[in-house]
Amino acid sequence: MSTNDKPTSRQSSRSKAKATRVAAPPPRRSPVLLATFGAVAAGAILVVILVMANGSSKGDPSTALVAPAFQTPTALADGRSLGTATAPIALDVWADFQCPYCGQFSEQIESLIVPLYVQPGHARLTFHDYAFIGQESVDAAVAARVAGDLGDKFWAYHDMLYANQHGENKGAFSRERLADIAVAVGLDRQAFLTAMNDPKYLAAVKQETSEGSALGVTGTPTMFINGQPFANLLDWSKTAAALDSLVPAASGAPASP
Repeated sequence: MSTNDKPTSRQSSRSKAKATRVAAPPPRRSPVLLATFGAVAAGAILVVILVMANGSSKGDPSTALVAPAFQTPTALADGRSLGTATAPIALDVWADFQCPYCGQFSEQIESLIVPLYVQPGHARLTFHDYAFIGQESVDAAVAARVAGDLGDKFWAYHDMLYANQHGENKGAFSRERLADIAVAVGLDRQAFLTAMNDPKYLAAVKQETSEGSALGVTGTPTMFINGQPFANLLDWSKTAAALDSLVPAASGAPASP
């Protein structure tokens, strides 16, 4: 897929959704590979304002939980996927809940992909665990799976986890803090903590992380578009161009001149 195609009318209609982009740091990588991503996505200004409003204590375990800047529409949820199973564009996102660049992707890129591509039926987005940063990454992934099983709350929990990051393995995703998040999304605390000890969830997280490695995932976030790795997912203009190049063919509509 080419990211050099001329903008389509679909892109023009999104001009109000785009903001000035600033350079983004490289995504969180395992020691196997270091890579550099492009510019931070549209919406960065809004996120900065929200973080400033909440102060520097975002995700601090000693403070109240922070509400997510973007809340995934639950009507689109199908387990850990969003959108119809018949959507012609398959987006597979591999992520670690402690990864700060995954947080950027969720709040700045995914928040645009969902209304512009998933909701209209063009794409289906699926979350995959690649929990490699530490024990809290694994625990957070387990917790999100539990939330999905206990009350179909995977995406609400997903959003809260990214909104409450606070460094890596520093207590932001301790068992008690994860239970606090469970209560915040409407789950019973004790039922949640009991389910967290079910070994099937840990096994599922480890298995999916291994599957990611087998596919060539070496860091997070990583996204595959129709099975092909896409390396510019923190650059909204390139992400949108890549998706737009597939929408006309997928929908049967002619491409804009």
